[in-house]
Amino acid sequence: VGAIEFLANRVGIRLRYDGKGPDDEKLKLKNDILSLNKTAARFFYENLKKSVVAQEYFKRRGIPVEIVKKFGLGFANDSWGDLLKFCTEGALALKPEFLLQAGLVLKSEEKSRYYDRFRNRVMFPIFDVSGNVIAFGGRVMDDSKPKYLNSPENPAYSKGYHLYGLNFARKANSKRVIIVEGYMDCIALHQKGICWSVASLGTALTQNQARLLKRYFDEVLIGYDADGAGQNATIRGLDILAAQGLRVKVLDLSVVDANVKDPDEFLRVHTADDFMKVVDKAKSLVSFKIEKLAQEFPPNDPASKIDFLNRAAMIIGKEPTASARAHYIQAISEQYGADQEALRLDVESVSGGKSLQGLQEESRARSAIKAPKQGPNDEEAKILSKTEIEMDKLEKRLILCLADSVRELTKFINGNMYEFLIPDNQALFQKMMERHTSGQGISRDAVLASASLEGAAAVMKAWDAAPEGTPIGEILGRLLYCKLLLQRQQLMKQIAATEDMNEKRRFMEEMHKLSAASKWEPQSGKR
Repeated sequence: VGAIEFLANRVGIRLRYDGKGPDDEKLKLKNDILSLNKTAARFFYENLKKSVVAQEYFKRRGIPVEIVKKFGLGFANDSWGDLLKFCTEGALALKPEFLLQAGLVLKSEEKSRYYDRFRNRVMFPIFDVSGNVIAFGGRVMDDSKPKYLNSPENPAYSKGYHLYGLNFARKANSKRVIIVEGYMDCIALHQKGICWSVASLGTALTQNQARLLKRYFDEVLIGYDADGAGQNATIRGLDILAAQGLRVKVLDLSVVDANVKDPDEFLRVHTADDFMKVVDKAKSLVSFKIEKLAQEFPPNDPASKIDFLNRAAMIIGKEPTASARAHYIQAISEQYGADQEALRLDVESVSGGKSLQGLQEESRARSAIKAPKQGPNDEEAKILSKTEIEMDKLEKRLILCLADSVRELTKFINGNMYEFLIPDNQALFQKMMERHTSGQGISRDAVLASASLEGAAAVMKAWDAAPEGTPIGEILGRLLYCKLLLQRQQLMKQIAATEDMNEKRRFMEEMHKLSAASKWEPQSGKR
């Protein structure tokens, strides 16, 4: 339904449904909420035109009328039932329970009365990538708390799947994008003509948001606030973005002005050209991590220098190319007075000692296995190659499924359900098991963070290629089927290699057993 709905929105077709199935009911509810949100956005916009106080607030923040219109900014009156009355009376005549489901009103448990969620706040409609209003953010105009109030998640809105301003940024004809924290930061950038910017609707970036960005961009520049929370969020988001194959850089406003903490504040006193100087001097993912590491373990202190260099070697060792590793080894040696040869050896111990030449030789060796020379068993070799590739993808998907559920992981371990065959996947699963047995807890993000950037990207690529919602049982069924194919391949080689008729007969009997066992139906997961 999601894919169909997305395509329908792209071409301006309104979907019709008959309500006979659960997906139809979900789609109808979602569309009804989107329609209600559109009505509410217009209501808030009309309120703004009547409120001098709210208009003055936007003027003080330097937001002109054209930007107000572009982003559909509005105002929620200082009333407990303004929106509620508008939607439940007159021509709309909606039920208050529906407004509650959409997150626009709340219900008092004591008096069982409904009242507006947003009151006396300037309003920021949140759009999905197709331009539908999916939620709202409301901000106070003074110092009262909470500063921001956002729509709760509901059938039309899941925060971790959207980015504020992406509906505009994806049309900016740019292959790079700036991610900031707040609505005002994003709006300030668009106002200055830097329209390839979005806000993350909360500082914690998710894999789904990273996946969404990868559809439209190749490079991401993170411009979170300079305070502690913003910097911690930056660090968490780096690996999630990099795992999707995005080039990641970090903005540092202090290269132009050390007295501002966020892009909105920066652009109130500086020009767009000044901000582009910040963009031009953005730090790479590795440089940013090394800089933060130096703050935690000062390299000028002999007591912490060893810890700094050991951890720096681990960061550099995850770089996929020898040239990149060599660059950072030289830079750190020069900047922090480290022995370059010693650091190189430490990095090689992390990366497996693979030089660029070594990686190329390894790649050629793998190609030779996957594409053997022409011969009598060439067709079987091709089948084997395809089987191994399929197993690799399935094993990666299985690892992420197990990382999502401790219950499923426990069942998997206790049932001794499968033994990983691909070496990289064996290593990744082993790291997950070490976290689990040591009580550190497991999660998809933790698994991806334990892999190299190249490995994490491969895992996410395998996950994205899978049908949504594929159960673990289906994945295990496919893996067992692939194992049978590999066993069959081995038996065929043994049959071809032996001249002993008794041995051939025995191998053929085993082949017949495998052939019966391998009659598997992929659609149902049955064998």
